[in-house]
Amino acid sequence: MELELLVAALSSLMVMIPLWRITRRTGRDPWLSLLFLGTPPIGTLVFIAILAFGRWPAERVRATDVAAPPADDAPSPGEPVTDAADGR
Repeated sequence: MELELLVAALSSLMVMIPLWRITRRTGRDPWLSLLFLGTPPIGTLVFIAILAFGRWPAERVRATDVAAPPADDAPSPGEPVTDAADGR
């Protein structure tokens, strides 16, 4: 009986560690990977469905960083740069 528990715990850890790392890299809460422990077949399917069909927080952050508009006070291309202090 003790051997079966040890094998089950090691098997669970072998799956949990990669799932934990995957959820952390996608920008989700790593505790989401605990779905696997409750009911492995259904929990794993729910986990995969969340990753496949849900919005990834890491993508939203990257999209806002890339699409930042230019500053309003920046000079246009070809426009001479003037110093506001001396009016030239």
